Amino acid sequence: MSSAIFSLLERQNEQPWRDSPLLVINPLDDSLADIDNTEAWSFHAGIASQWQAKGRGVYCQATAPDMNQYTQVMLVVAKEKALNHYILEQLSALPKGATLWLVGEKRSGVQSLAKKLPESFSKPRKTASGNHCQLFSAAHINNAGDPPPLTDYATHVHYELNGHSESFTTLPGVFSQTHIDPATLLLLNTLSEKPLGHVLDFACGAGVITSALRQSAEQLTACDVNPMAIAASTMTFAQQGIEVDLRLADGLPDNLEVFDTIVSNPPFHTGQNTDYAIARKFLSSARKHLNKSGTLYIVANRFLPWAEVIEEGFGHCDVLADDGRYRVYKAACR
Repeated sequence: MSSAIFSLLERQNEQPWRDSPLLVINPLDDSLADIDNTEAWSFHAGIASQWQAKGRGVYCQATAPDMNQYTQVMLVVAKEKALNHYILEQLSALPKGATLWLVGEKRSGVQSLAKKLPESFSKPRKTASGNHCQLFSAAHINNAGDPPPLTDYATHVHYELNGHSESFTTLPGVFSQTHIDPATLLLLNTLSEKPLGHVLDFACGAGVITSALRQSAEQLTACDVNPMAIAASTMTFAQQGIEVDLRLADGLPDNLEVFDTIVSNPPFHTGQNTDYAIARKFLSSARKHLNKSGTLYIVANRFLPWAEVIEEGFGHCDVLADDGRYRVYKAACR
C-alpha cells in the first residue's frame, strides 16, 4: 500500500473497518496486516508471504474466497481496470448489509470506479480525501448471490508466428490481455526453431512464451508472481495439451533445478510504480540456474539497463534482435 493511502486511512478519527473481521483485497504491501481480525486476498505471492509472516490469513489465488464470511471488505484499487471489474463482480457473494471500502490514489481511477459499482451496492459515499487519495464506502444491498465463474472472464487471443496460427488464454490482471505483446513476438521470432532443451519461462504471464516454444523444448517449467497469471497459463497449457511444471513464486522459485535455457520478458512494474528490482534480481541470479552450456534469452525495452546487468553475471551480452523499440539479448555460460 502506498504511504499516502495508509496515511489517509490512519488519520481518520473513526475507523469502522477495525470493528469487525476485514478482508483486504489487492493489498500493495503488509501495512494493514497489523489490524486485528484482518485477512487478505492477494494477487502477488510476495505480498501474500508478508501477510503470512505476520500471522494473518491470506488467499493468494485467482478465485475469490468465501465472501459470505465477511461483513467488511476493503478493495485497494488495482491499475488494471479489468481486474477491478472482476473483483467487484465477485463481491456479489457478500452478505446483505456488508460494507465495501474502496480506496486508492486518484491516478488509479478510484473515483471513476466508485461511479461504476455493480447494482448490488448502494450509491457510494466519499468518506475521506487527501494526499492525492480517496476513500469511498458503499453497502451491499442485495442478498448474497452467485458471481460468474472465472472461466467467464477468459479471453482467447490468436496470433501468427512464422506463418502458422498460435493462441493463448488470458484473464483480468494478466499482462497483455487483448493481444500478443510485440516484445514477446520479437523474442519468439528470434528463438524460432532453436533447440532449447529444458526451458524455464520466468514471469510467464498467460503462458505465451512457454506454449509457443513447446516444439523446441524437451521439458517446460514456468513461474509467475501473480495467481491470475498462473490460472491463465493453466488454461493456455490445457488448450495446447502440453505438460508444464507451473509454479507461483515471488521471483525464481525455491529448489529450482538447472536448465538448458532460461527465457523471459521480465516485468519492470509493480502495480502502477516502475520497479527494476524484480528483473535485476532475476538477471543477477539466472546464471546459477543454468547448466554449463546453458543460455539466457530475454527481451526488453531498449531503454532498460539489462545489458549491463547481464554482462556483470555472464561476462558478455549479445544483441540478437533490435526493432527500434525492443531488443532481444542472449548470454551463454562459458
